[in-house]
Amino acid sequence: MDYTIKSKYAPLLLAFLLIASFIELSYGSKILGLLFLVIAVGTLTFLPKTPHATLKRSIPGTVAGLAIVTADIVYNTMSGSEIQTVDSIVILLGISLAIYKSGTKYSEMGKFGFFFSAIFLALFSMLFVFPIKAGIDLPYYYGHYAVTLPVVTLLQKMNLNIGMYGERLIFVNGVENALLKIDLACFGWYSLLLVISMLAAYGLTFSNKTWGSLAKIALLMCIAVYIANLIRVAILVMLTYYYGVETMLVVHAHLGWIFFALIVFPTAYKFLR
Repeated sequence: MDYTIKSKYAPLLLAFLLIASFIELSYGSKILGLLFLVIAVGTLTFLPKTPHATLKRSIPGTVAGLAIVTADIVYNTMSGSEIQTVDSIVILLGISLAIYKSGTKYSEMGKFGFFFSAIFLALFSMLFVFPIKAGIDLPYYYGHYAVTLPVVTLLQKMNLNIGMYGERLIFVNGVENALLKIDLACFGWYSLLLVISMLAAYGLTFSNKTWGSLAKIALLMCIAVYIANLIRVAILVMLTYYYGVETMLVVHAHLGWIFFALIVFPTAYKFLR
């Protein structure tokens, strides 16, 4: 019996699992995040594959992958810092490279993980690291004008007593006074990069789709991710307004992937069926 996931839905399912895993590991439940990650890895087994040359074993490649992982962990240990978002992607890059070059039946999964993490790091560097070092707050302009401003405008029209207090700061005068900071993790920025990286890696590893087809899916998913994140932030502000900060924090991490699923999957079903 063929259990292969239909190719038009496979990227959506994989994107959901990776985003859910990333959000939970970074800001929510580590156990739930690991569960999503395990399911995502298992999903790779059921993706439609195209014929490819046998992936040969490369000892230097495997050693290089393990060296990347070791270097990142040692650096964070010696500097006394915690494993952050970029560190987790770097570690994934190293592990994936080692598996990719292992010459085993898991090499194709390693290839996907390698392309995924490498593309994510390249995009993150171009859109965040380099602009910040050049004194251009590109991501924060996006956070203010594409997230904070629309949310505040919408909720003010709903007669909520809120306002902007500087850039990316929302003052809430509800059951308690609170000042909410719309930080990088709240922009939906990471999710957008994850979607694009996943689709590019999917095209390079598994897909029999054309790049034009994948680009259409990417555009659809990026729009859905943006809308889902906008609704998520608006609801978090409303929860703070009506129930306080502590109640808002209970669902803060989980709403990201929940709204991704609620918006992306019905939209994808309508446009891809």
